[in-house]
Amino acid sequence: MRLISADGRWLWTGKTWQLLAEGGAATTASSVPAEACDSPAPPEPLEAVGFIPTRFDKSAVRVPRGGISVSLHRLSHGLIDLGPGAAERRRQTLLLAASTPAVDPPCHVAVASAKGGVGKSTMALLLASRLGLLRTDRIIAVECNPHHGTFRSRIRTQHDRSIKELIDYLDGPEVQHDEDLTLPMLHRFTTQVPESRLEVITAPTDPHIRQALCVDDYRRVFAVLGRYFDIVVLDLGTGLLDDTTKYILEKMCDQLVVVAPAELDGAELGAFTLEFVADSRGADWVRERAVVVINRVVRDTQVDVPGMEVYFRSRARACLRISQDPHLKTGGIFDWNRISGAANHEILAMTAEVASGFSLGPGAD
Repeated sequence: MRLISADGRWLWTGKTWQLLAEGGAATTASSVPAEACDSPAPPEPLEAVGFIPTRFDKSAVRVPRGGISVSLHRLSHGLIDLGPGAAERRRQTLLLAASTPAVDPPCHVAVASAKGGVGKSTMALLLASRLGLLRTDRIIAVECNPHHGTFRSRIRTQHDRSIKELIDYLDGPEVQHDEDLTLPMLHRFTTQVPESRLEVITAPTDPHIRQALCVDDYRRVFAVLGRYFDIVVLDLGTGLLDDTTKYILEKMCDQLVVVAPAELDGAELGAFTLEFVADSRGADWVRERAVVVINRVVRDTQVDVPGMEVYFRSRARACLRISQDPHLKTGGIFDWNRISGAANHEILAMTAEVASGFSLGPGAD
């Protein structure tokens, strides 16, 4: 095997390196006096490597995403590239965590709070939507609130059919057994939002019907959804002792997201929610599978949010904050394009944290 060094001055004959003299004659490296040779030491033989197309693609230019790197890259016409900054590296880390494979799906993530009006339903929809945008799994958000849910206020529903209509359909003549329900049949009762890959199934609008739904009804629904969806996000009611909510928290969910506002009473109820679950599933389960989200944090708050984070991190796997966003605060149909950059990044961090827990596998009894 004969190789020529990168500078074109050395020839490898298979045994020794030879210095190529002018005219192409080769001289053995060992016979050249050191004082007469100003060349560097002979290089090591080149290793046989495969052809890597990206090494030869001049159009594959990495453009910085933010910070001073963008300005330098633009002013120098691409000659100066400082590489990704700290923010971009952080974002790439979150995106990698958000793609954590799910072990033994379906994975059930319960979003709960003992206090109403804290943005719990909104967090459930944002979590399910962001997971859908970042992953290839089939993901659905289920409104399990026996009181008053707000899914219909946050997304454009395509019909009025709910969990109750699905259960009635399962009991009807068209379906002999629950296992016979196909995905096209199921889609009659779900709402799909193509622009965000969000799919939901809502609770009934009639409060008497909502409260009449029992644990067995939801268990049937979960069994049906588990055949077609990999990740199921469950929006729970505020009554922790409601039969359905209690069943999901104590028996069903594999992970728990507790939403607490940046307020003293709301944070206290958030802590109570963790204690409630710890009493039935154990403190270790909560420390491993519970995530606390402090929602609607403003800059001029009189609440010690960092202190709250320290408290919750000592009891749960993580504690994250979501800044108050003008678009989400309106309470209407949410649009990813209108959410601020800061809130968007924080929602990504929440999504990544929850997705990283998919590697834990099933956590239900």
